[in-house]
Amino acid sequence: MPRRRPTLRGRVTVLGLGVVAAWLLVVTVAYNLVLAHRLAADRDATLRTKAVAVNATIARTPNGRLVVREGGTDEALDAGVWIFAGSRVLEQPARTHVAGRIASDFVARGPGFYDDGDARRLYVRSVVRDGRRVGTVVVAAENAPYRRSRLEALIGSAVVAVLVLFGAWFALRLAIGRALRPVDGMTRQAAHWSEAALTERFGPDQQLRELQDLADTLNGVLDRQTATVRHERRLFAELSHELRTPLSRILAETDLLLARVHSGEQTRAAHEGIRATALVMDGIIETLLSAGRAEIARAPGRAEVRDAIEQLLAQRGPAAAGTAPAAVPVELDLESDLAVGVGGDVVGRILAPLLDNADRYARTRITVVGRRRPDSVTIDVSDDGPGVADGFTGYLFEPGAQDAAGPTHGGAGLGLALARRLARAAAGEVTHEGGSTFRVRLPPA
Repeated sequence: MPRRRPTLRGRVTVLGLGVVAAWLLVVTVAYNLVLAHRLAADRDATLRTKAVAVNATIARTPNGRLVVREGGTDEALDAGVWIFAGSRVLEQPARTHVAGRIASDFVARGPGFYDDGDARRLYVRSVVRDGRRVGTVVVAAENAPYRRSRLEALIGSAVVAVLVLFGAWFALRLAIGRALRPVDGMTRQAAHWSEAALTERFGPDQQLRELQDLADTLNGVLDRQTATVRHERRLFAELSHELRTPLSRILAETDLLLARVHSGEQTRAAHEGIRATALVMDGIIETLLSAGRAEIARAPGRAEVRDAIEQLLAQRGPAAAGTAPAAVPVELDLESDLAVGVGGDVVGRILAPLLDNADRYARTRITVVGRRRPDSVTIDVSDDGPGVADGFTGYLFEPGAQDAAGPTHGGAGLGLALARRLARAAAGEVTHEGGSTFRVRLPPA
């Protein structure tokens, strides 16, 4: 059973939930730390205020004794309060939770805040009269209520965080599902179009930039798929059309051989004819497949025309480049910075058959002229040879076509056909301009 792939919706939801959980953890920890600090500060402030209030109830008699004036709030003030005159206890809680010995120990330490373990917090304040310390007030508070408040706050914040996470999970699932709904629809639409409607495309009216980018990408994929399908259909049609004539010739020669007995010379001539026709078929197939591969693999490129031609001439050898004394020289007349929107290898494959023909028929000179036009770049290849016969111009670009009245050169007659097909595959064209001049038009860079 194939492993089930995780969905983008689930992965984004988990990632978003993880971010929310991390943020909630930070907020919860920070909240509880601040709350604990505030509770401790409020407890200490309460102890200090209570000690000040108790201190105000203490009076000194003329003979130097300390007495505590009774008031309406004494019962509240007496809770957790000790008053010392030196080491003698003047007053202590009715129900003491701190032994007098422990309170005396804190009195001996001097004014300040102290902890009696984890159970209590105590505040010691001196009673000063006439600039002299005459007594001490000790105020205590139980830590249990404060710890209980912190625990309740921690539990409450944790429960709230968990509830927020559950809500965030549902909200994220809903939001991400709605956000990805157009993507799902576009994916299904593209799959349907790729099967049944190759000409349909997404429009430029998508509401979000990311969706428009996806629509443009899917349109590009559909364009390439449509081009591939059309290419395959055209390739099969061209193969059928181009191979029908030579195949019929081979079948006719074979039927003629089988029909009656021939002499050795006739048989040899028939075999040579079959072989020549088979070579033509091989060349036609190679031409069509080369053009087909160029169309399938074609991608926008850029090439400097001068660099492409010089590289082609270098590959053709010194004689073709015009450096050898007996070679036909090649004169380049190219505009500066002349570039085409086609790869350099494609430019070379288009120009190679034209230069081969020019080198084959030229007497003294081959000229290559490159010019920039408003919508294209033109490259004219011409020579001072006899040119193309008027009666043969209509067959120049047919695979296997050769001028019977012209000189034989041993080729298969496929160079011009291949050059034109490659140029058209690159959104260009190859034409005969008269005489011995051929023009290549390619898209500008």
